[in-house]
Amino acid sequence: MREDIYRTLRRFWRGGQATRRHLQELRKTQWLAPEELERWQFSRLKKLVKFAYEHVPYYRDRYRNADIHPEDIKSFADFQALPFLTREDVNKNLDRMVAPHLRKKTVRERTGGSTGEPIRFFVDNSFWWWNAALEFRCREWYRVKEGDKLAWVWGDMREIKDKSWTERIKARLMGQKFLNAFAMTDDNMRSFAEMLSRWQPAIIRAYVSAIALLARHIKTLDIDPIRPKLIETSAEKLSDPQRELLEEVFRCPIADCYSSRELSTMAYECEKGRLHACETCIPEIIVKGQPANPGKMGEVVVTSLTQYAMPFIRYKNGDMGIAAIEQHCDCGRGLPVFQEIVGRTNDYLVTSEGQFVHNTYFLSVFNVRPEVIRFQVFQPDRNRLDIRLECNQSVSQEWLNALTDQVRYRFGQATQITIHVVDKIELTTSGKLRFVISEVEPDFI
Repeated sequence: MREDIYRTLRRFWRGGQATRRHLQELRKTQWLAPEELERWQFSRLKKLVKFAYEHVPYYRDRYRNADIHPEDIKSFADFQALPFLTREDVNKNLDRMVAPHLRKKTVRERTGGSTGEPIRFFVDNSFWWWNAALEFRCREWYRVKEGDKLAWVWGDMREIKDKSWTERIKARLMGQKFLNAFAMTDDNMRSFAEMLSRWQPAIIRAYVSAIALLARHIKTLDIDPIRPKLIETSAEKLSDPQRELLEEVFRCPIADCYSSRELSTMAYECEKGRLHACETCIPEIIVKGQPANPGKMGEVVVTSLTQYAMPFIRYKNGDMGIAAIEQHCDCGRGLPVFQEIVGRTNDYLVTSEGQFVHNTYFLSVFNVRPEVIRFQVFQPDRNRLDIRLECNQSVSQEWLNALTDQVRYRFGQATQITIHVVDKIELTTSGKLRFVISEVEPDFI
């Protein structure tokens, strides 16, 4: 037991030291001018591609077959000639994507599977140390310090289920408390809200749908106000009404964090309200295989500059985004700016005539209906929509007919619309709510 304690403390010490070194570097790079930041990133990009070519079987074979050599990459334009990496590529070639000499230093992870089959991947300790440094740095924008009390409203069971004794000690030492997004009952939310009122955390990190549900519940409670320095939302798209609700209840800034299990933190919203791409990755917005024009929507392609054990180079992560037309931000940082991350590639709807419908259309439909707690829209093909509603009271047939007419007006008279009122809409295996699921691929991909 004593040796286990010493081993745990040594691991925390090494991780803490590495995280602080990364944090010091990130504090400087965020203020680089855009052209200086590009040089900083490009030098690391060349090093990464060279490493992948020399040490990772999958990349070595793929680049050789395409007659690509690391020395050929002399600009970002040359880099954009490298082939894309897809989620299917990762799962089919997992063992060959890991550098053999680093394999023993890695642990196997997987994504939550919210879009179907989960992605399996390997990471070493540096993955966690870099991500911790990114989180600390970005939270400093809101005067949140390392070690400040942190409350989670989360659904990934890897973070909150039956923790080992080392994880329980770590959570206690780091001042963290958890509410399981899978168990958002009235009693659980009341208990958690009352605890937050007494404990007053500096930051709440949460799934959007879960914290919005908690915020609505808090409005009904007679408790002292909960006043964190920051609400950090992630995992799902944050709508304007949800942001307004959180600001009303918690009276603090809301920062949207764009992250994924396999790539960690990729972008973070600054205090001026703009979503900055982190310098530890190179994001691209791609339409039909080519870079999208600023302001145009396309697929998100990401290269992580810090993951060597299993590199992700030009990885299509399944998201859609829009690069900002104006990259300057009043916050003064030189980090690139996203106009918006707008969801998954299969979170978009198409009318029977082929017209694209943004998934937030349904947010505008249901946010004005207080009867609806949660909703989910499924589109199996262009001519059908299946809508499931979780309501807080009974609704009449006239109410349902009016809703059907409103949706049919937008999607066309040929669209077959079915609406079901259900007791509960199940979350994904990672605790997220997918409010739109489409099996129709938009023609802009």
